Amino acid sequence: MRKSMQMGVLGLVLIGLVGCEAAEQSAQKLAEKAEQAVVDVAREAVDETVKELNKQVDDVQQSTSEWLGKPAEDSEQAEPQQPEQPQAEPAEEAAAKSIET
Repeated sequence: MRKSMQMGVLGLVLIGLVGCEAAEQSAQKLAEKAEQAVVDVAREAVDETVKELNKQVDDVQQSTSEWLGKPAEDSEQAEPQQPEQPQAEPAEEAAAKSIET
C-alpha cells in the first residue's frame, strides 16, 4: 500500500509539474503578445505625432512664405509654366561681361 501511495504522490507531482510548464509557456506567449501590442501602439503614436508635426511645419512654412510676400507653392503649381524668354541685358552687365572675357 505504501508503494502505491508513493506512486500516486509521484504522479500528482508530475501532473503538477506538467501543469506548471504549460502555465509558464502560456505566460510566456501572453508576455510576447503584450510586448508586440505595446510596440504596435507606440509605432502608431509616433506615426501620428510625426504626421501632426509635419502638418504644423507645413503650416508654418506657408505662413512664413505669405509673411515674406512669396507666392504659395500651390498657386505656382496651379498656373501653367511659361517658357522663360531671355531678357535683354542691361548695358552695364553687357559691358562687364565683355571686359571679363
